[in-house]
Amino acid sequence: MSVAEISQVLKEDFQVVELSVRALIIESQKELNAEQLQRRLGGTIKIGQIISRINTNFNTNDTNLIREISDELVKIGEVAKRVYFGFSLYSLASHEVFKQYQPQVKSLAMETKKALKSFGLSSRWVSSNDEVLSSVVVQKNKLLTQGAEFCFLIGSEKINSHTKNFGVGIYLAKTLSCQEVEEYSYYDFGRPARSIKQGMLPPKLAKIMINLAQAPQTGIILDPFCGVGTVLQEAIKMGYRNLIGTDIDEGAIKRTITNINWLSDQQKINFSDFNLKIFPADVRTLSKLLNPDLVDAIVTEPYLGPIDRIKDSRQISKIISELSELYLAAFRELKQVLKKDGRLVIVFPVFREGAKLHYLPIIDEIRKHGWQVINPMPPELQKNPAIKITIRDSIIYSRPDQMVLREIFIFIRNS
Repeated sequence: MSVAEISQVLKEDFQVVELSVRALIIESQKELNAEQLQRRLGGTIKIGQIISRINTNFNTNDTNLIREISDELVKIGEVAKRVYFGFSLYSLASHEVFKQYQPQVKSLAMETKKALKSFGLSSRWVSSNDEVLSSVVVQKNKLLTQGAEFCFLIGSEKINSHTKNFGVGIYLAKTLSCQEVEEYSYYDFGRPARSIKQGMLPPKLAKIMINLAQAPQTGIILDPFCGVGTVLQEAIKMGYRNLIGTDIDEGAIKRTITNINWLSDQQKINFSDFNLKIFPADVRTLSKLLNPDLVDAIVTEPYLGPIDRIKDSRQISKIISELSELYLAAFRELKQVLKKDGRLVIVFPVFREGAKLHYLPIIDEIRKHGWQVINPMPPELQKNPAIKITIRDSIIYSRPDQMVLREIFIFIRNS
């Protein structure tokens, strides 16, 4: 999901150097502001900069490696009485790297402390039982303000043509920014109006979907199933000013308005600069209320079905039949109000029955009505084993224990 989002936000301004399920290394012709990019992206945990490429077997007696790390920390130590540092290991291959390199990491930390002491610097190594320091650990332990997190992006073992010994290719990177986990939590669980039925779309996912929609900053974004206003909330925080939210449930409209007003108070937003419309409407008659070709992008999570009724395949089939009817009616109406070549980013439910997954079987019917599914990945990445795109050109967003998974689609109106 994060790679898809990055590729849509950066467009042609980057090239992929390395990609795994844990990490992405890119080259960009443009200078990127890590903090700005971090706040724009919803699915990226950390952003860093490559310091060097190390061809080594992770030997902690490597004086060049220790010097590179200590030099970075000495710069920070020029303005701080004490420096903090931590290490994270990311695999660029299929194998796990933590247990294999854990002793070397500890040894490297001790050597780094010795090197810093020789410069007259007091230091603290921030460690973890996991191979990766979480963004919360990085932020709370001052690694972005009074120190540094160094990330080792470890490739596959390769033989050195000169020494005939096996070693690994390792990128050494320094973290520049982290996702604000506590801020996301606050703007989700801190909202005054929530609903288990209508308010379960995570703010991070809402932001990802808005990025996938690629609406111009001055364009109009519509959420026809606005629930408690999560999509509208994230769009406002991202700088969008022309927004429409509708829902058939008048209670949902009241909750959305409550949450948007709360967001205004939290961020001191003056809505006099906005064109913000929130009103009750049935998506099946939406074209009677909105002008044709009005909106630039639609971002939405419709009703995903009654979770408490999912007990066996018979009930799942009934739910799928009911939802298929709703979704097809929605697509017919949304085509009327979306501009030609505009994008619709939408969640479909996927129902889990043991090891079997049940999908809404309506994609071919949707295509007949002038919609095209867009694969969000650049063509050169679509067959990469680290990319998890379904045969339907969709992305699955879920936790292992979820009974109803989210299937994210990007549709474009092509007629």
